[in-house]
Amino acid sequence: MKKLKIIHTVYGDASGGRWQAMLNTFDALASKGHEGVLVYGEENKNLKSENYPKFYLNSSGFYDLLASVKLALWLRSYRPDVVIAHSGRAVYLFKNAMFFARIKCPVIAMNHSHNVKRTVRADGFIHITPYVAQCVADASKKKGIDLTKKPQAIISNLIHVPDNLPSLSKSLGQPVVLGIMTRLVEYKGTHLAISAVEQLKRQGYKVKLLIAGEGEQKKALIQQVKDLNLESEVEFLGWIGGKDKSKFYKDIDIALVPTMNDTQPLAILDAFAWGKPVVASDHISVEQIIRQGENGLMAKCGEVDSLANNIAFLIEHPEQLCKVAQGGYVDAKEKYQFKIIAQQYDQFITTLKL
Repeated sequence: MKKLKIIHTVYGDASGGRWQAMLNTFDALASKGHEGVLVYGEENKNLKSENYPKFYLNSSGFYDLLASVKLALWLRSYRPDVVIAHSGRAVYLFKNAMFFARIKCPVIAMNHSHNVKRTVRADGFIHITPYVAQCVADASKKKGIDLTKKPQAIISNLIHVPDNLPSLSKSLGQPVVLGIMTRLVEYKGTHLAISAVEQLKRQGYKVKLLIAGEGEQKKALIQQVKDLNLESEVEFLGWIGGKDKSKFYKDIDIALVPTMNDTQPLAILDAFAWGKPVVASDHISVEQIIRQGENGLMAKCGEVDSLANNIAFLIEHPEQLCKVAQGGYVDAKEKYQFKIIAQQYDQFITTLKL
């Protein structure tokens, strides 16, 4: 089978999960023997890219024609087979550059938000959830674009399932350890988790919340903990990875994902892979993953009482812990793990009419 030269690109701030999703896509296709290179600009130059081939080119916006011309000159020498663009700006930049370079190379958009209108210019799409696919269909219809002429596939983000089988414990610790691993920005709902801990404490439950992550809201969250007198119940771990991430998932009893605006929360998939029961919000992004009572629980989005009540339910019904954790772990193994998603990427990319 032909091995392809694939460009993986993102423009605009990618400091959240978008950057890691791009690296995961690179790794997945590289595991199938395809050559890859990252293309990005100033706003992402400090993000992790060690050991990845890269071409750095700054672009000031959607209509930066000078950047498009510079990129076109590089493309004429590199001659890629496929471009996978992880943002609307990347789609625009490469579509313009292909025009100037007089090169025929499909630009495939992979959307990591529900704001997809800037990406419908792409030649094809990888949708990470069915709802993203619907967003693209709606945006295309408004612009009079016929999607039947563009290749599409629904392929989830991927996760790495640990080699060791999870314990899938039927019991809880004392205190019950809750964990949230996320970027500390308001829409991720970490402040809701802290308020839920305060409510559970008032109700007599012994709980501890571990918060792993960094972000612009951290200072406000620390102050919230102080105001609620939760210094003994809440611990900030900062950004963690590697062995610290493994320890985090081994230490927690229940994973919390109270997001209020997301596309596909990787924190849910990670918790699945580690065999941890999940309590999340019922945001549309979560509803693409969680089946209520089967592989997790969903609280009303943005409601502290609902979040606290769902956590209390698991504490009061420990028999449900193993059930939902097992359901999530099976999904991790059968739907989301690296080798499965890599195969889906490879099948889609290699069947494009290049």
